[in-house]
Amino acid sequence: MEAKNTVPILEKALDMLEYIGASDTAVSLPELQRNLGIAQASCYRIAATLVRRQWLEKCSGNRYEISAGINRAAEKIRFCLEKYKHLQPTMNRLADQVGFSAKFSVLDGDEFVNVCSAQCRSGLLTFSVPGFRSPLKEIASVSAVFLAESPESEQRRLLNEKSLPVFRRLQELYREKGYCFIRGRSDRGAEYPFDTLSFPVKRGKTLLGVISFLSLPGILEDECPRIAAEIGRLLHGMICSL
Repeated sequence: MEAKNTVPILEKALDMLEYIGASDTAVSLPELQRNLGIAQASCYRIAATLVRRQWLEKCSGNRYEISAGINRAAEKIRFCLEKYKHLQPTMNRLADQVGFSAKFSVLDGDEFVNVCSAQCRSGLLTFSVPGFRSPLKEIASVSAVFLAESPESEQRRLLNEKSLPVFRRLQELYREKGYCFIRGRSDRGAEYPFDTLSFPVKRGKTLLGVISFLSLPGILEDECPRIAAEIGRLLHGMICSL
């Protein structure tokens, strides 16, 4: 958006909130003035307004910290497991149509959360229960999709020297095929004991979550092309309900 269509004082207020939110400690007004280039009078008035609205709180030493009142502005996007319960019938149908157990995962900070699972009628395997969380830094087919859709800076922030090469291989597959697949092994203590296949669930360019399928090792891999060819049609109803 062009700068002429923005509100300069609001831009300064948002800069202050983002700066304080990214800081490990409370922040003084002189620091904000110096690092953000905000005039002393404007900085004071913005801080006083945000304190009155309970978005900031004043701490000892005339320093400012983010206040819990800011949560009111983000209530709509806060994670809530209950709001995904209506997906269960759709997920049940999807698992039966594909022929493999399925789960839907969403991003919450640096973790992904399983919000809905479904077992196909003929399947013996089930995914983790809704509410199960896993860090993005632990490479799985689900986390690989979320990371592949993230900026390079986020990938490097979250992944270490050991996991980054593993992710890069999955990222290449994702770019080529549009999905991430991890082949399972039946060895005792295997890192990946099941085949897992994950697809992005998007509305336009917006990533809503990741749908995944599960099988015993050596079964799901041959089905990847079939599922990939059908996934758009199969996910249509689910995307409309999200």
